[in-house]
Amino acid sequence: MGIVPFLFLATLAQASTVGTNAQDRVKAQVLLGEGATLYEHGDYLGALDRFNGAYAAYPSSKILFNIGQANQLLGRLLDAREAYQKFLDEAPNASREDRTDAQAWLEKLQKSLGQLTITSATAGADISLDGKAIGRSPLHGPVWAIPGRHQVTAIKSGDCPTLEYVEVASGSLATVELRPLHTPLVTETPTNLDNMSKPQAAHGWWLGRKWTWVAAGTTVLFTGAATAVGLTVKTRFDDLKKFCGRGSPGQQGCSDSDIDSLHTRKMTANALWGLAGAAVVSTGILFFIEGRPVAVVPMAGEATGMLARMEF
Repeated sequence: MGIVPFLFLATLAQASTVGTNAQDRVKAQVLLGEGATLYEHGDYLGALDRFNGAYAAYPSSKILFNIGQANQLLGRLLDAREAYQKFLDEAPNASREDRTDAQAWLEKLQKSLGQLTITSATAGADISLDGKAIGRSPLHGPVWAIPGRHQVTAIKSGDCPTLEYVEVASGSLATVELRPLHTPLVTETPTNLDNMSKPQAAHGWWLGRKWTWVAAGTTVLFTGAATAVGLTVKTRFDDLKKFCGRGSPGQQGCSDSDIDSLHTRKMTANALWGLAGAAVVSTGILFFIEGRPVAVVPMAGEATGMLARMEF
C-alpha cells in the first residue's frame, strides 16, 4: 500500500466540466507537481501547502487523497482522517486500488483515535472542543478526538457558559453532558429594591468563626501556662526567702543558680503573658472578620456534567 501523492496529476489534467476555468485547472496541476516534488524530498509541510492550494484552485475530490497522505505523515491524524473520509464520499469514480488504500488508511487511523458524544440541554448553543468550534447543539453524532484530556464548552447568548473536561481513550466512545446554569448573564433591573432576593449566607462552624475559636483556644492555653509558671515563681520566691534570709533572695546564702532559676521562671511567665495578650487581640480581630455572612452562589463554568465511557 504505497503513498503516491502525484497519483491524480494526469486524471486532473483530463478532467473537464461545463463552466470549469481552464486556468484554475492548470494552476492546480502545477501546484500538485510542486507538492509531489516536495513530498518526495521529505518536505511534507510544504507538500501539504501545495496540495491545499491545488484543492482551493480546483476542488477535485481526488486531491483529498494527497492531502490525507501529507497530513498523516505530519501527525495530523484528525485532518488526515477527515480528508480520507471526504475522498471516499466524494470520489466514487476513483480507481478501486485508490479507494481500497484510502479505506485501509482510514480504518487504521480510526483505531488510534477516540470518539466523543456531546449533548447539551440548551438548543442552539455553540459547542467548542479545545477552543475549536465544532457546531451547534444538538450535534448529529459523535465527533472524533485524539486520545487525552479535552475541554468542551457550550456558549449561548444570554446564558452562562458551560465548561466540562473529558478523557478520551483510543478506540473508545466517551460521553459528556453539558448542563448550563440557570443564571442569565443579563437580567432586568428590579423596580422594588426592597424585594430583591439576597444570597443566603452559609452557616456552620466550618464556614463561620473557625479561626476565631482556634485563637480563643490558644488564648486559654497561653493564659493557663502563664498562670501556672507565675505560681511556681511565687512559690520558689517564698522558699528562697524562707531559707536564704529575710531580705531579697540574693542575701544570706542564696546561690547564683537559685537566683538564675527564679529569674528564668519570671521571664518565662512574662513571655507567656505576652503571647496570651497577642492571642486575645487576634481573637477579637477574627471575631469581627469571620462573623460576616458568607454568600454561597454558583459560578459560571462549574462542572456539572456526567462522564461515561464504553469500549468498542
